[in-house]
Amino acid sequence: MRTLTRTTTEERRRLPLSTADVVIRAIEGEDGGERFRGYAAKFNSRTAIGNPLRWGFYEEIAPGAFTKTLQEGDARFLVDHDSYYVVSRVSAGTLSLAEDAAGLPVDSALDPALSYVNDLKANVRNGNITGMSFGFYVLKDQWSTETIDTSEGPAEVEVRRILEVRLIEVSAVTFPAYEDTEAELASVASALVQRGDQAAIERRAKWRPELRDLLQLVDAGTSGGGPRGPAGNRAGGGPVCEQRGALAAHSTDTSDAAWDGPANAKDLPSEEAALRMAHAWVDPDGDANAKSSYRFIHHFVDMDGNVGAASTVACTTGIGVLNGARGGTTIPEEDRQAVYKHLARHLKDAGIKAPELKAVGSEPGESTRETSTPEPTTAPAAPEPAETTRSDLDVRLLRMKGLAARYGLATPRA
Repeated sequence: MRTLTRTTTEERRRLPLSTADVVIRAIEGEDGGERFRGYAAKFNSRTAIGNPLRWGFYEEIAPGAFTKTLQEGDARFLVDHDSYYVVSRVSAGTLSLAEDAAGLPVDSALDPALSYVNDLKANVRNGNITGMSFGFYVLKDQWSTETIDTSEGPAEVEVRRILEVRLIEVSAVTFPAYEDTEAELASVASALVQRGDQAAIERRAKWRPELRDLLQLVDAGTSGGGPRGPAGNRAGGGPVCEQRGALAAHSTDTSDAAWDGPANAKDLPSEEAALRMAHAWVDPDGDANAKSSYRFIHHFVDMDGNVGAASTVACTTGIGVLNGARGGTTIPEEDRQAVYKHLARHLKDAGIKAPELKAVGSEPGESTRETSTPEPTTAPAAPEPAETTRSDLDVRLLRMKGLAARYGLATPRA
């Protein structure tokens, strides 16, 4: 058993409605009104993440896991993890979060002037809200092994006990925690990447070979394979050799709200982790903690510097720049295509068909590199070889790139 301390990707966990104890209650007193009350998390309640007998694990939250974050943070109450639908906020005095013996109770004001708040109340009463969830970063966790009885006899399983988290938000949710096995695998991968334990991944790779490739991605992204610590350092080691150029595509919440790029950039802290989350490209030769090294900002940033949902407006605008709008871009062609995939992924998640990426120099005035030249028109470009003609190394690299995009990890290079 060991305790690890490091921050990686944001995770989410859900309580079903029956466990979350969600209610809408009238406020006693002169002002009247109603409040939302429920639990976003329960302590010592064991949840299966993936298949614990093969490639997953059990997880539980320890009492006190929220103590520090509630003292230092400023969480919001959202609907379906969407930062556009903010119901209340701790610093505004409209949201109360405080641990009790059972878990993390939520007590929120409900402003009827917000149309989606009225929708939330109706959905709770009509049974359309199916539970509560919370978004968080794990700061400390503890892994142990237990033996449980199964229909086939005793079996060993691993248990992840979360000791401390950084709370981002709590949400009323309308969808189950996991809609498919792919989502479960993503959650397992996130925990295992944070854990940084080769043996833990190898044990599960028998059932899910993708996890073995994830180990290689961790090695590539941490300059030698050590687990990452806060601010991007290996635990007990030196700085991480992060991916530069185009940043890996990833799936996040999206929003079609009005977009103001300079305003969001102004609120963004000059910290590598936040800068990488908000942009799609970083200068390989630039200062990783300088805003000037980054391009294609497309995530909303609140006044506290927290990076939120991807803007569909910013993603569409960014693709326009890749195609030559607003003077185009000078990033290398291979990065241009990767940035396009990054922005197009967000649009796909939002159910929007991304504009096509035009060839460099395909139209007058749309050259996207200062040194670019029009493609030859006398002969078509040679077709890409069929995958069956690629070497085993090429096929493996392609598969690893796909996994990197899926889990938001560093893209491996040949």
